Amino acid sequence: GTVVIMTTETAPMTPPPTTAPQPEPPSSYIRTTTQSYISRAAHILGPDRVHAKGKSVIRPSVRIHGDYGAVVSIGRYCHLDEGVVIAPTVVDLEVAVDDDETKKNARENFPMSASSSSSSTGFSTGFSNHRRRNRDAMMKQMRDRFLADLSPPNNNDNDNDKDNDNDNDAAKRTKPRQKALPLSIGSHTRICRNTVVRSLSIGSNVYVGSDCLLHPRSVVKDCCVIEDGTVIPPDMVVPPFSRVRGVPGRVVGGLPE
Repeated sequence: GTVVIMTTETAPMTPPPTTAPQPEPPSSYIRTTTQSYISRAAHILGPDRVHAKGKSVIRPSVRIHGDYGAVVSIGRYCHLDEGVVIAPTVVDLEVAVDDDETKKNARENFPMSASSSSSSTGFSTGFSNHRRRNRDAMMKQMRDRFLADLSPPNNNDNDNDKDNDNDNDAAKRTKPRQKALPLSIGSHTRICRNTVVRSLSIGSNVYVGSDCLLHPRSVVKDCCVIEDGTVIPPDMVVPPFSRVRGVPGRVVGGLPE
């Protein structure tokens, strides 16, 4: 008898589409003399007052405000993700008031979340969808207010300030009886996407998550982790080797030394 062998041809399998982001071309970054890489889509306002020690990466849409008249210092090996905003603290040069009145004003200007009294982290385990929506709306409102305070003094926000215009821009940023304080960021620090920083200082070896708000006059010491969505209230000092979470942010644990 004759044996007939039937074969079927199958179409070659195609690999599933990849979702990995495409690397940015090197031409989209400027390499400085200190070996830092700054995206051409970043906004460095008042560049003569922005001091970067080198070997750092500044991604697109980052905005660093040196146009307040105060120096913004960035250490070595830092990474600023997309959408990060860095601006100094601005204080009033008025007659000194009592500390109790200052703290009262800070509490009135800083909204507390509905769940801040229900758990040490500011987020209860059984958080309802309604409270989550309220929290998200509050975070958006706070971020919008932050960015409104940082609105450009003129309509041309895309160009870097020229040296002879820095003093004029600083005068437009601050009122006659206000002063901007220097802001320093230590080395080996990463600030993730869409975080707004108006602190006095952030130490070295610090990780700041995405969508965080760091209010004026706050201080973050060395070797800390600020989790995603955390709001650091005004005048808060985060001790070294701390993990911070919540709205408002609270120390929820420590890091190994």
